[in-house]
Amino acid sequence: MRATIDNGKIQKCEIEYSKSFSESVEMANFVRYRDALLKDMYYHNFTLIKDSDSDDKLHKLIEDEISLRKAEGEHFCNIVSFVPISDSLLGRFNKFEIKPEVTLNGFYLFDVNKLSELNVKKDCVVSKVTDRKMIEDTLRIESELYNDDWGIDFCTRRTNRRKSVCLSSENLNAYVCYDQNEAVGVCDLFIHDGAAKIEDLSVSAKKQRQGYGTVILKSLIGTALNKGASTIYLVTDEDETAKEMYLKNGFAKIGVKTDLFFKL
Repeated sequence: MRATIDNGKIQKCEIEYSKSFSESVEMANFVRYRDALLKDMYYHNFTLIKDSDSDDKLHKLIEDEISLRKAEGEHFCNIVSFVPISDSLLGRFNKFEIKPEVTLNGFYLFDVNKLSELNVKKDCVVSKVTDRKMIEDTLRIESELYNDDWGIDFCTRRTNRRKSVCLSSENLNAYVCYDQNEAVGVCDLFIHDGAAKIEDLSVSAKKQRQGYGTVILKSLIGTALNKGASTIYLVTDEDETAKEMYLKNGFAKIGVKTDLFFKL
């Protein structure tokens, strides 16, 4: 079964990105990730399916991962698949008590020829996170946006975990956008073998739809190009409105991945 994203650089970048946070076991057709320091983070503890010969083998792999998570005593099993998940395969899980929450996430590739067309605010500065103060700026923005869904404890642990990795990694860096010394947005940039992933772009609620997202995108795209990346992409939930902003700023959809989240 052919993956829904056929860009080899992006596939490899996706695999290596998650290794920044998690221990991994990589097999021929899947990669299993575990983060012992943030065990309740769904995208640090999941299984990525690279390919499969058939629905039967895909179903068996997912069942095995669910059984493993139960044996580990965990309350969820998150599956991310490059391989398309058919309606008939989903129907098999509908017969059982455990049914997945299904999310489609699109891959969006930036056309580097359109970089000069991005018009941005002139007084903003996008700076790499280098100290605790900048991590606290990141936490303030992310808590403001996600506290209702995640809770302050998880927001704090997530931000501290991810930004500590950024401070110690050569390939993964976090950035904060400042306007008049006020932190208004945050984003991460991961670069691997000529591919750059823009991740976790967030703009303060009171500053949204004012061009700050474009400021961050243009800055990080420029950084990626300066570091030798020729493939620049991001991943976003197909049900989120953010994808419209990405399309307006030179990104084009080139594929999807499917997330299956099982509550155990």
